[in-house]
Amino acid sequence: MKRAIIAVIPFFALVLSGCSLGSQQSDMTQNLPTVPGGLLSSNQKGSVWKSDDGGQTFRVKSTVDPTRMIDKADILSIAFHPTKSKTVILGTINDGIFQTQDGGEIWTPIPFPPKRIYSFILDRNNPDSRMFVSGVVNNRGKIFRTDDNGANWHEIYTEPGDNTFVSSLAQDPWNADIIYAGTNAGTLLKSLDAGGTWKNIGGKAEYGPVSNITFDANRHDSISFLSFGNKMYHSPDGGNTWLDWEKVKQDERQALAAKGHPTDSVADAATAAPAQMLTLVADPSQSGVLYVGTSNVGISRSSDSGKNWSKLNIIDSALKFPIRSIAVDPKESKNIIFVAGKTIYRSSDGGVTWSVTAINSDRSASVVDYDPFDSRFIFIGIREMK
Repeated sequence: MKRAIIAVIPFFALVLSGCSLGSQQSDMTQNLPTVPGGLLSSNQKGSVWKSDDGGQTFRVKSTVDPTRMIDKADILSIAFHPTKSKTVILGTINDGIFQTQDGGEIWTPIPFPPKRIYSFILDRNNPDSRMFVSGVVNNRGKIFRTDDNGANWHEIYTEPGDNTFVSSLAQDPWNADIIYAGTNAGTLLKSLDAGGTWKNIGGKAEYGPVSNITFDANRHDSISFLSFGNKMYHSPDGGNTWLDWEKVKQDERQALAAKGHPTDSVADAATAAPAQMLTLVADPSQSGVLYVGTSNVGISRSSDSGKNWSKLNIIDSALKFPIRSIAVDPKESKNIIFVAGKTIYRSSDGGVTWSVTAINSDRSASVVDYDPFDSRFIFIGIREMK
Protein backbone atom coordinates (compact mmCIF):
# COMPACT_ATOMS: atom_id res chain seq x y z
CA MET A 1 0.00 0.00 0.00
CA LYS A 2 1.09 3.54 -0.69
CA ARG A 3 1.61 5.61 2.42
CA ALA A 4 -0.92 8.43 2.72
CA ILE A 5 0.63 11.90 2.77
CA ILE A 6 -1.40 13.45 5.56
CA ALA A 7 -0.68 16.06 8.18
CA VAL A 8 -2.98 17.63 10.75
CA ILE A 9 -2.14 21.24 11.58
CA PRO A 10 -4.27 23.01 14.20
CA PHE A 11 -4.44 26.79 13.79
CA PHE A 12 -1.43 28.88 12.89
CA ALA A 13 -0.66 32.23 11.34
CA LEU A 14 1.61 32.25 8.31
CA VAL A 15 3.40 35.58 8.43
CA LEU A 16 7.16 35.20 8.25
CA SER A 17 7.76 38.53 9.93
CA GLY A 18 5.88 37.19 12.95
CA CYS A 19 7.59 33.82 12.91
CA SER A 20 9.51 32.86 16.02
CA LEU A 21 12.88 32.77 14.35
CA GLY A 22 16.02 33.11 16.40
CA SER A 23 19.41 34.64 15.70
CA GLN A 24 22.59 33.16 14.31
CA GLN A 25 23.69 32.62 17.89
CA SER A 26 20.78 30.18 18.31
CA ASP A 27 21.90 28.36 15.18
CA MET A 28 25.26 27.62 16.81
CA THR A 29 23.52 25.27 19.23
CA GLN A 30 23.21 22.75 16.41
CA ASN A 31 26.92 22.05 16.77
CA LEU A 32 26.75 20.99 20.42
CA PRO A 33 28.05 17.45 20.83
CA THR A 34 25.65 14.53 20.90
CA VAL A 35 26.35 11.67 23.26
CA PRO A 36 24.81 8.17 23.39
CA GLY A 37 21.21 8.36 24.46
CA GLY A 38 20.70 11.72 22.78
CA LEU A 39 21.76 13.89 25.75
CA LEU A 40 23.15 17.29 24.86
CA SER A 41 25.19 19.67 26.98
CA SER A 42 22.16 21.91 27.70
CA ASN A 43 18.53 22.38 26.77
CA GLN A 44 18.36 23.62 23.20
CA LYS A 45 16.03 25.86 21.27
CA GLY A 46 14.87 24.40 18.01
CA SER A 47 11.49 23.17 16.85
CA VAL A 48 12.66 20.30 14.62
CA TRP A 49 14.94 17.43 15.63
CA LYS A 50 16.24 14.61 13.45
CA SER A 51 17.89 11.26 14.01
CA ASP A 52 19.96 9.48 11.38
CA ASP A 53 20.65 6.38 13.46
CA GLY A 54 17.17 5.01 14.10
CA GLY A 55 16.47 7.16 17.14
CA GLN A 56 19.57 6.58 19.23
CA THR A 57 20.58 10.26 18.95
CA PHE A 58 18.90 13.44 17.72
CA ARG A 59 20.13 16.85 16.55
CA VAL A 60 18.33 20.15 16.05
CA LYS A 61 17.47 20.79 12.39
CA SER A 62 15.70 24.17 12.45
CA THR A 63 17.72 26.49 10.20
CA VAL A 64 15.88 28.82 7.80
CA ASP A 65 18.95 30.81 6.76
CA PRO A 66 22.30 31.70 8.39
CA THR A 67 20.65 34.19 10.77
CA ARG A 68 17.27 32.62 11.49
CA MET A 69 15.87 29.40 12.94
CA ILE A 70 12.51 27.82 13.56
CA ASP A 71 13.48 27.92 17.21
CA LYS A 72 10.20 28.70 18.98
CA ALA A 73 7.55 27.60 16.49
CA ASP A 74 5.18 24.93 17.82
CA ILE A 75 5.21 21.95 15.42
CA LEU A 76 2.03 19.89 15.02
CA SER A 77 2.58 17.95 11.79
CA ILE A 78 5.20 16.31 9.57
CA ALA A 79 4.51 15.21 5.97
CA PHE A 80 6.87 13.44 3.56
CA HIS A 81 7.00 13.86 -0.21
CA PRO A 82 5.98 10.52 -1.79
CA THR A 83 8.82 10.39 -4.34
CA LYS A 84 11.54 12.81 -3.18
CA SER A 85 13.38 11.32 -0.23
CA LYS A 86 14.69 14.57 1.24
CA THR A 87 11.57 16.71 0.90
CA VAL A 88 9.63 17.16 4.13
CA ILE A 89 6.89 19.64 5.06
CA LEU A 90 6.11 20.93 8.56
CA GLY A 91 2.97 22.52 9.94
CA THR A 92 3.07 24.83 12.95
CA ILE A 93 0.53 26.44 15.25
CA ASN A 94 1.37 30.10 14.74
CA ASP A 95 4.30 30.29 12.33
CA GLY A 96 3.23 28.80 9.05
CA ILE A 97 4.15 25.90 6.79
CA PHE A 98 7.81 25.10 6.11
CA GLN A 99 9.43 22.85 3.53
CA THR A 100 12.90 21.34 3.26
CA GLN A 101 14.36 19.75 0.15
CA ASP A 102 17.61 18.60 1.74
CA GLY A 103 16.46 16.44 4.62
CA GLY A 104 16.08 19.24 7.15
CA GLU A 105 19.25 21.29 6.68
CA ILE A 106 17.41 24.37 5.39
CA TRP A 107 13.68 25.17 5.73
CA THR A 108 11.71 27.50 3.44
CA PRO A 109 8.26 29.01 4.27
CA ILE A 110 5.31 28.19 1.99
CA PRO A 111 2.86 31.13 1.64
CA PHE A 112 -0.82 30.72 2.50
CA PRO A 113 -3.24 33.66 2.90
CA PRO A 114 -5.45 32.77 5.93
CA LYS A 115 -4.01 33.34 9.37
CA ARG A 116 -5.35 30.19 10.99
CA ILE A 117 -4.81 26.69 9.60
CA TYR A 118 -5.93 23.40 11.06
CA SER A 119 -5.14 20.60 8.63
CA PHE A 120 -2.93 19.96 5.61
CA ILE A 121 -2.55 17.39 2.80
CA LEU A 122 0.32 17.08 0.35
CA ASP A 123 -1.34 15.50 -2.69
CA ARG A 124 -0.01 12.02 -3.37
CA ASN A 125 -0.26 12.13 -7.17
CA ASN A 126 0.80 15.75 -7.67
CA PRO A 127 2.94 16.57 -4.62
CA ASP A 128 4.98 19.27 -6.39
CA SER A 129 1.93 21.35 -7.23
CA ARG A 130 -1.23 20.37 -5.33
CA MET A 131 -1.97 20.82 -1.64
CA PHE A 132 -5.15 20.96 0.43
CA VAL A 133 -5.34 23.13 3.55
CA SER A 134 -8.14 23.87 5.98
CA GLY A 135 -8.17 27.27 7.63
CA VAL A 136 -10.30 29.99 9.14
CA VAL A 137 -11.28 33.28 7.48
CA ASN A 138 -13.54 35.70 9.38
CA ASN A 139 -14.28 32.98 11.95
CA ARG A 140 -15.58 30.54 9.30
CA GLY A 141 -13.90 27.24 8.58
CA LYS A 142 -12.83 26.67 4.98
CA ILE A 143 -10.84 24.26 2.78
CA PHE A 144 -8.47 25.59 0.13
CA ARG A 145 -6.60 23.89 -2.71
CA THR A 146 -3.58 24.99 -4.71
CA ASP A 147 -2.61 23.44 -8.05
CA ASP A 148 0.55 25.52 -8.55
CA ASN A 149 2.51 24.99 -5.31
CA GLY A 150 0.98 27.90 -3.46
CA ALA A 151 1.06 30.60 -6.13
CA ASN A 152 -2.75 30.61 -6.17
CA TRP A 153 -5.27 29.20 -3.69
CA HIS A 154 -8.90 28.31 -4.41
CA GLU A 155 -11.62 27.99 -1.79
CA ILE A 156 -13.32 24.61 -2.30
CA TYR A 157 -15.44 24.32 0.87
CA THR A 158 -16.78 26.62 3.58
CA GLU A 159 -18.75 26.07 6.79
CA PRO A 160 -22.14 27.82 6.98
CA GLY A 161 -21.61 29.45 10.38
CA ASP A 162 -18.99 31.01 12.59
CA ASN A 163 -16.64 29.21 14.99
CA THR A 164 -16.74 25.83 13.24
CA PHE A 165 -13.56 24.69 11.52
CA VAL A 166 -12.31 21.73 9.49
CA SER A 167 -10.14 19.91 12.02
CA SER A 168 -8.99 16.98 9.87
CA LEU A 169 -8.28 16.25 6.20
CA ALA A 170 -7.24 12.93 4.64
CA GLN A 171 -6.64 11.62 1.13
CA ASP A 172 -7.66 8.11 0.10
CA PRO A 173 -4.49 6.00 -0.43
CA TRP A 174 -5.82 4.34 -3.58
CA ASN A 175 -7.74 7.19 -5.21
CA ALA A 176 -6.23 10.67 -4.87
CA ASP A 177 -9.49 12.32 -5.96
CA ILE A 178 -11.22 11.09 -2.80
CA ILE A 179 -10.80 13.54 0.09
CA TYR A 180 -12.25 13.11 3.57
CA ALA A 181 -12.81 16.00 5.98
CA GLY A 182 -14.01 16.26 9.56
CA THR A 183 -14.99 19.29 11.60
CA ASN A 184 -14.66 20.21 15.26
CA ALA A 185 -18.45 19.78 15.52
CA GLY A 186 -18.29 16.17 14.32
CA THR A 187 -19.45 16.61 10.73
CA LEU A 188 -17.88 14.15 8.28
CA LEU A 189 -17.54 14.98 4.59
CA LYS A 190 -16.33 13.18 1.50
CA SER A 191 -15.36 14.45 -1.96
CA LEU A 192 -15.00 12.21 -5.01
CA ASP A 193 -13.54 14.89 -7.28
CA ALA A 194 -10.61 16.43 -5.35
CA GLY A 195 -12.80 18.92 -3.52
CA GLY A 196 -15.03 20.03 -6.39
CA THR A 197 -18.15 18.70 -4.66
CA TRP A 198 -18.85 17.26 -1.20
CA LYS A 199 -21.34 14.98 0.50
CA ASN A 200 -22.13 14.27 4.12
CA ILE A 201 -21.13 10.80 5.41
CA GLY A 202 -21.81 11.23 9.11
CA GLY A 203 -23.76 8.72 11.18
CA LYS A 204 -25.98 9.08 14.24
CA ALA A 205 -23.22 9.05 16.86
CA GLU A 206 -22.16 12.19 18.69
CA TYR A 207 -18.69 12.38 17.26
CA GLY A 208 -17.21 15.56 18.70
CA PRO A 209 -14.02 17.00 17.14
CA VAL A 210 -12.68 14.78 14.36
CA SER A 211 -8.90 14.63 14.87
CA ASN A 212 -7.55 11.63 12.92
CA ILE A 213 -8.77 9.84 9.79
CA THR A 214 -6.82 6.66 8.98
CA PHE A 215 -6.89 3.97 6.28
CA ASP A 216 -6.38 0.21 6.39
CA ALA A 217 -3.12 -1.06 4.92
CA ASN A 218 -4.76 -3.42 2.41
CA ARG A 219 -8.56 -3.14 2.42
CA HIS A 220 -9.98 -0.44 0.17
CA ASP A 221 -12.74 1.66 1.76
CA SER A 222 -11.82 0.48 5.27
CA ILE A 223 -11.31 3.68 7.24
CA SER A 224 -11.41 4.80 10.86
CA PHE A 225 -11.57 8.15 12.55
CA LEU A 226 -11.00 9.44 16.07
CA SER A 227 -13.30 11.65 18.05
CA PHE A 228 -10.63 13.54 20.01
CA GLY A 229 -10.55 12.74 23.70
CA ASN A 230 -13.38 10.28 23.20
CA LYS A 231 -13.32 7.15 21.01
CA MET A 232 -12.91 5.88 17.45
CA TYR A 233 -15.39 4.83 14.80
CA HIS A 234 -14.85 2.45 11.88
CA SER A 235 -16.34 2.20 8.41
CA PRO A 236 -15.89 -0.89 6.18
CA ASP A 237 -17.39 0.83 3.14
CA GLY A 238 -15.81 4.23 2.63
CA GLY A 239 -17.99 6.08 5.10
CA ASN A 240 -21.41 4.84 3.96
CA THR A 241 -21.88 3.23 7.37
CA TRP A 242 -20.05 3.76 10.66
CA LEU A 243 -19.55 1.26 13.46
CA ASP A 244 -19.28 2.08 17.14
CA TRP A 245 -17.50 -1.11 18.14
CA GLU A 246 -18.54 -0.99 21.80
CA LYS A 247 -22.18 -0.77 20.71
CA VAL A 248 -21.60 -3.63 18.25
CA LYS A 249 -20.14 -5.85 20.98
CA GLN A 250 -22.95 -4.96 23.37
CA ASP A 251 -25.50 -6.04 20.76
CA GLU A 252 -23.58 -9.29 20.22
CA ARG A 253 -23.59 -10.05 23.96
CA GLN A 254 -27.32 -9.38 24.18
CA ALA A 255 -27.96 -11.66 21.20
CA LEU A 256 -25.96 -14.47 22.83
CA ALA A 257 -27.73 -13.99 26.15
CA ALA A 258 -31.11 -14.11 24.42
CA LYS A 259 -30.16 -17.51 23.01
CA GLY A 260 -29.06 -18.76 26.41
CA HIS A 261 -25.34 -18.61 25.72
CA PRO A 262 -23.02 -17.33 28.49
CA THR A 263 -20.98 -14.18 28.00
CA ASP A 264 -17.63 -13.39 29.56
CA SER A 265 -17.80 -9.89 31.03
CA VAL A 266 -14.21 -10.11 32.32
CA ALA A 267 -12.85 -10.88 28.85
CA ASP A 268 -15.01 -8.15 27.34
CA ALA A 269 -13.64 -5.59 29.79
CA ALA A 270 -10.04 -6.66 29.03
CA THR A 271 -10.49 -6.02 25.31
CA ALA A 272 -12.58 -2.84 25.56
CA ALA A 273 -11.41 0.34 23.89
CA PRO A 274 -9.39 2.65 26.15
CA ALA A 275 -10.86 5.95 27.29
CA GLN A 276 -9.69 9.46 26.38
CA MET A 277 -8.09 8.65 23.03
CA LEU A 278 -5.80 11.43 21.76
CA THR A 279 -4.22 9.97 18.63
CA LEU A 280 -5.03 7.15 16.20
CA VAL A 281 -2.47 5.51 13.87
CA ALA A 282 -2.90 2.68 11.36
CA ASP A 283 -0.08 0.23 10.72
CA PRO A 284 0.99 1.06 7.14
CA SER A 285 1.67 -2.58 6.20
CA GLN A 286 -0.56 -4.82 8.38
CA SER A 287 -4.26 -4.93 7.65
CA GLY A 288 -6.56 -4.24 10.59
CA VAL A 289 -3.82 -3.07 12.95
CA LEU A 290 -4.40 0.21 14.79
CA TYR A 291 -2.70 2.00 17.68
CA VAL A 292 -4.19 4.63 19.96
CA GLY A 293 -2.46 6.95 22.40
CA THR A 294 -4.41 8.19 25.40
CA SER A 295 -4.24 10.94 27.98
CA ASN A 296 -3.32 8.76 30.96
CA VAL A 297 -3.53 5.01 30.19
CA GLY A 298 -0.74 4.66 27.64
CA ILE A 299 -1.03 2.91 24.28
CA SER A 300 -3.38 0.18 23.08
CA ARG A 301 -3.25 -1.97 19.96
CA SER A 302 -6.03 -3.56 17.89
CA SER A 303 -5.63 -6.22 15.22
CA ASP A 304 -9.28 -6.19 14.10
CA SER A 305 -9.84 -2.57 13.06
CA GLY A 306 -10.64 -1.41 16.58
CA LYS A 307 -13.18 -3.97 17.74
CA ASN A 308 -10.89 -5.42 20.42
CA TRP A 309 -7.87 -3.84 22.10
CA SER A 310 -4.86 -4.93 24.14
CA LYS A 311 -2.72 -2.58 26.19
CA LEU A 312 0.99 -2.28 25.37
CA ASN A 313 3.35 -2.68 28.28
CA ILE A 314 5.01 0.72 28.10
CA ILE A 315 7.20 2.06 30.90
CA ASP A 316 5.04 3.25 33.81
CA SER A 317 6.57 6.71 34.06
CA ALA A 318 5.42 7.44 30.50
CA LEU A 319 1.81 6.96 31.62
CA LYS A 320 2.00 10.31 33.42
CA PHE A 321 2.19 12.08 30.05
CA PRO A 322 -0.38 12.29 27.24
CA ILE A 323 0.61 10.12 24.27
CA ARG A 324 0.00 12.52 21.38
CA SER A 325 2.08 10.88 18.67
CA ILE A 326 2.85 7.28 17.67
CA ALA A 327 4.60 6.07 14.51
CA VAL A 328 4.99 2.61 12.99
CA ASP A 329 7.95 1.90 10.72
CA PRO A 330 6.52 1.52 7.18
CA LYS A 331 9.22 -1.05 6.37
CA GLU A 332 9.02 -3.13 9.58
CA SER A 333 5.86 -3.19 11.69
CA LYS A 334 7.68 -4.40 14.81
CA ASN A 335 9.40 -1.02 15.00
CA ILE A 336 7.24 1.41 16.96
CA ILE A 337 8.11 4.83 18.31
CA PHE A 338 6.19 7.28 20.51
CA VAL A 339 6.83 10.48 22.41
CA ALA A 340 6.02 11.27 26.04
CA GLY A 341 7.17 14.58 27.48
CA LYS A 342 10.80 15.12 26.50
CA THR A 343 11.53 11.43 25.93
CA ILE A 344 11.38 9.17 22.88
CA TYR A 345 10.47 5.49 23.32
CA ARG A 346 11.44 2.95 20.64
CA SER A 347 10.52 -0.71 20.35
CA SER A 348 11.90 -3.22 17.84
CA ASP A 349 9.76 -6.14 19.06
CA GLY A 350 6.22 -4.83 18.69
CA GLY A 351 6.06 -3.09 22.05
CA VAL A 352 7.43 -5.80 24.34
CA THR A 353 10.58 -3.86 25.31
CA TRP A 354 11.58 -0.23 24.86
CA SER A 355 14.73 1.80 24.26
CA VAL A 356 14.69 5.31 25.69
CA THR A 357 16.23 8.49 24.27
CA ALA A 358 16.11 11.86 26.03
CA ILE A 359 15.51 15.04 24.05
CA ASN A 360 17.11 17.95 25.83
CA SER A 361 14.76 20.52 24.36
CA ASP A 362 13.29 23.67 25.88
CA ARG A 363 9.83 22.19 25.19
CA SER A 364 8.16 18.79 24.87
CA ALA A 365 8.03 16.54 21.81
CA SER A 366 4.63 16.69 20.10
CA VAL A 367 4.94 14.67 16.89
CA VAL A 368 7.26 11.93 15.65
CA ASP A 369 7.48 10.01 12.37
CA TYR A 370 9.73 7.71 10.37
CA ASP A 371 11.07 8.78 7.01
CA PRO A 372 9.26 6.36 4.66
CA PHE A 373 12.35 6.07 2.44
CA ASP A 374 14.83 5.22 5.20
CA SER A 375 13.76 4.29 8.72
CA ARG A 376 17.09 5.39 10.15
CA PHE A 377 15.83 8.93 9.71
CA ILE A 378 13.29 10.00 12.32
CA PHE A 379 11.87 13.51 12.63
CA ILE A 380 10.48 15.04 15.82
CA GLY A 381 8.45 18.22 16.18
CA ILE A 382 8.61 20.24 19.41
CA ARG A 383 5.97 22.49 20.93
CA GLU A 384 4.81 24.11 24.13
CA MET A 385 2.27 21.85 25.80
CA LYS A 386 -0.66 23.45 27.58
